[in-house]
Amino acid sequence: MSKPAKNICGVAMVLAPLLGIASAIASPALQGSDSAKLAEIASHPDRWYLYALFITASSWLFVPAVLALIDILSERSPRLGLVGGGLALLGVLIAIGDGTCELMYWQMGARGADRPQMAALARRFETATGSSQLFTIGGLALIIGLVLLAVALWRTDAVPALAALGLPAGAALNIAGFSSNNNALVIASNAVLLAALGWIASVYLASASERQATSPHVATT
Repeated sequence: MSKPAKNICGVAMVLAPLLGIASAIASPALQGSDSAKLAEIASHPDRWYLYALFITASSWLFVPAVLALIDILSERSPRLGLVGGGLALLGVLIAIGDGTCELMYWQMGARGADRPQMAALARRFETATGSSQLFTIGGLALIIGLVLLAVALWRTDAVPALAALGLPAGAALNIAGFSSNNNALVIASNAVLLAALGWIASVYLASASERQATSPHVATT
């Protein structure tokens, strides 16, 4: 991977959880029932829009963040890195779809919308096997993928054990936070991810700079 690409991926590792924290701060109180959720959106449409925007952008940035983890393991543990990274990327891509659905809820809860009909639609969407199982698969793929990446990072001494453990732990806390409609837990999960990914990013970016400084330069005529 080229140095500019490494820089982008390294910065993404920091920005992804930061935007996750921003989304949770912007979000109004998460609600368990569909009708209460739409009522909350109607009362705070701008805050919900910012929440949806930030969480979608955060999911986007997790793609280059995972690519950076795969790159770190490309020479140390390539097979485990590719398997774990592939599963994590699958989970992230499904999470992007989940995040963009919040923009749909933003309009479903808009003033003037038929609240009972929108609540019934939200309930059908969330309980339908075709959609709920897809998001379940995404969550499992993300956790399993990050566990494999964490094991590979730890076994190869690429990062300290705590930094490696922070990856699956933060993701698991994030899923638990959203499942329990707990904003504080969502913020805490992103803080764990920020600590882990931030440390890894600092080492990753430093190693990229060192490689460029020590690489031979070809003289031009």
